[in-house]
Amino acid sequence: MTVIFYSLLLLLGIYAFLSGWLSLGFSRTDTFNISESEVFSPLTIIICARNEEKKIGRCLNTILQQDYDLSKIQIIIVNDASTDTTAFQAESVLNKSTVEYKIITNALQKGKKQCITNAMQFAKNELIITRDADTFTRSFSWLKSISDFQRLHPSDLIIGPVAIADNVGILWALQAIENNILNVLNAGSAFYKKPFLCSGANLIFTKTIFAKTNGYSSHADISSGDDILFMEDVKKINSSLINYIKCSDSIVYTYPCYSFQSLVNQKSRWASKFKVNTNPLNLVLAALSFMVNASWLFCLLYGFFVPQKEELSLIFVFLKLLIDILLLFLASRFLKNKAIAWYVLPVGCIYPIYAVIIAIAATFVKPKWK
Repeated sequence: MTVIFYSLLLLLGIYAFLSGWLSLGFSRTDTFNISESEVFSPLTIIICARNEEKKIGRCLNTILQQDYDLSKIQIIIVNDASTDTTAFQAESVLNKSTVEYKIITNALQKGKKQCITNAMQFAKNELIITRDADTFTRSFSWLKSISDFQRLHPSDLIIGPVAIADNVGILWALQAIENNILNVLNAGSAFYKKPFLCSGANLIFTKTIFAKTNGYSSHADISSGDDILFMEDVKKINSSLINYIKCSDSIVYTYPCYSFQSLVNQKSRWASKFKVNTNPLNLVLAALSFMVNASWLFCLLYGFFVPQKEELSLIFVFLKLLIDILLLFLASRFLKNKAIAWYVLPVGCIYPIYAVIIAIAATFVKPKWK
């Protein structure tokens, strides 16, 4: 057991080193604050929606309520063959505003990549923002933060922060804590010019870079990946600039999955793009995370069934918990979801079980789309 224990400690040491390296990058990323200037850049917001009649209204209202010159923005909604009243709900909200908008309705479902590609033909502005229909913002300065950031830090692609909306329960806490930690790793990797994660729920890029990558042509056959696989193509363009906007006003909120089955299905959709992603950092972190969580379970069970060796097992268990809690502390200061604090310890103990089950299920469960 001693040899195995030291091997596991080495594995945990690598996990701690990478986590610490990326956390340092997160800490060294300057927090961006919006300016007091009255400069409003022209923006085009693209929202792809399918069967989001209950959520698209809130999404649009939080955009229309922004402290921004709305004459400078264009909203394009792509209704991807919804079977509910998504298009009607969107029209009802937008028709009451003065904002320029266009609603495109697909007779047949085409998927998000094709929807965005079609919408780009009608985009009038250079700076494009993609949002999901089931997202919302809390800050009234979301658009201003993006406009100011691009003006002061010109980028080809900007990774916007995404948080899980506040809720209650272990399932919610598992998702929220995991998402928070990923934000730290995401911002940290972007600081070192090695970004490996982003979300189409809050992604900003230029029309120019979209044209240079030929849109999603290199991965058009993959249903998912309008965000990460697109970013990987942007990274291949010489001198392309990718930044993470570390600004609380820039946070977009999305809803948690309310059942374990829907969560597994979500993860299986995400896994479909990771299988074709050639970024080594993605593969290393995914494999390392799985092995560390599986090792944590092994140590916990070994310490229980072999009490005479429980000291060695508990050292690994507590060290891993400490690393994750420190990561969460960093993220929570930025994302400000205080309700998570009550779940830190129970989630820390449950998360390795959850992570292993999700990783296995997402690998073998065929993804289902709306």
